[in-house]
Amino acid sequence: MNLRPYVSKLDWQKHLRNPRTYGVLEILTYLWRTGPLDAHRKAAFRWGLQLLRRAYRRERPVVWTNVYTPPELIWALGGLPFMPEVAAAVVASLGSAPALLQAAQSAWYSTDLCSFHRCGLGLALTNLAPRPDVILATGHLCDGAVKFLEAAAEVYGVPFYVLHVPYAGGVREVRWLAAEMEALSRELRPLLGGDERLRASVARNSNLARRYLLEINELRARDPTPWSGQEALTQVAVLFMAPGTPGGVQFYRWLWRALHLRVRLNRPAIPRQRFRLLWLHFRPYYPSPTLSWLEREAGAVVAFEEVHNVTWDPLDPHAFWSGLAARMLGNPLWGPARRRAEQVLHLVRRYRVDGVVHFAHWGCRQSNGAVPLLQSTCAGAGVPFLNLEGDCIDARNAGPGQMLTRLQAFLEVLEGRKSGDHGRR
Repeated sequence: MNLRPYVSKLDWQKHLRNPRTYGVLEILTYLWRTGPLDAHRKAAFRWGLQLLRRAYRRERPVVWTNVYTPPELIWALGGLPFMPEVAAAVVASLGSAPALLQAAQSAWYSTDLCSFHRCGLGLALTNLAPRPDVILATGHLCDGAVKFLEAAAEVYGVPFYVLHVPYAGGVREVRWLAAEMEALSRELRPLLGGDERLRASVARNSNLARRYLLEINELRARDPTPWSGQEALTQVAVLFMAPGTPGGVQFYRWLWRALHLRVRLNRPAIPRQRFRLLWLHFRPYYPSPTLSWLEREAGAVVAFEEVHNVTWDPLDPHAFWSGLAARMLGNPLWGPARRRAEQVLHLVRRYRVDGVVHFAHWGCRQSNGAVPLLQSTCAGAGVPFLNLEGDCIDARNAGPGQMLTRLQAFLEVLEGRKSGDHGRR
């Protein structure tokens, strides 16, 4: 199959495969002058550059995995995590997703599949991503990720492993999954080199990052909120890949300081905050005015997103695998959909939101399948709910005009409710 026409469109990106590119950019970040309100952005950017430089230089074995796999698992095994779904979001933000999506489509991957996975396959087919030494999929939350990563393993001809995650989350299931991860660590140790000392370091860094994230989430409960949804959903890559590393600790420490200072100086994320929203799932990562218009022009700030909710306990270095297993099985997005609905109600009350927006990413069965239950749950609690259909990566599956129209109508509902409340007072 000839992919050269699609690769040629990406020739200007050939520097992405060169680790020197990231080394130079990393050096340039030291010239990036930031104040305490923005130092976390610099920390996130520098950490991402360091990870890519190390991956393309092959300082350590590269392990491809899917999002919601705890990054601490890969770090503790001794590998460098690379999540193609995260890379797809970055590529989309740079406006380069169409060529990669077309490369996947030319290889007969259906456009009905999730665009995160199609874009990830495009990265593999065009040889733009860091080459994996091993691919590890976790069988929870997303069936498509397992199949997508299996296809990527075929492209690269590397070992492919699947962690089968039990549906239930009891004590027996935690022990079973922990034993599975421990067995995996023994099998991969000759390749990746993880050991007990490394697990202790990963646990320590993970717990520090978790502590800062908890304090950040407390600050976000304030009205007006100090961190916008557009900021938070843009930097979610740090949450998926950095915990367990010193860079993750640094990012969340600087972010906590920035938000604390914003609160103290009365500098909210969005000056005019008419409504507070809870955002479910992800956002469009290709250039789109949707979230910026919603927050900055319409004054409907995303006070919180379900993805940033801390639902796991600190990791015990002496029971490392059990802690990771409990974290995976305790994810509200896994298991019966009512667990997710209960979390949504908890977050609605915790962050005192006026409405809930679920971004229905094209092809995501896991998230979209729960919409009827989420909608009925919010209706029962008297909370307006909007299912906003679109696509996170492929702009062809989303009409910005249509999304803005639906958001405008939703805000009119919120305005009517607020006016009614004032009238009763």
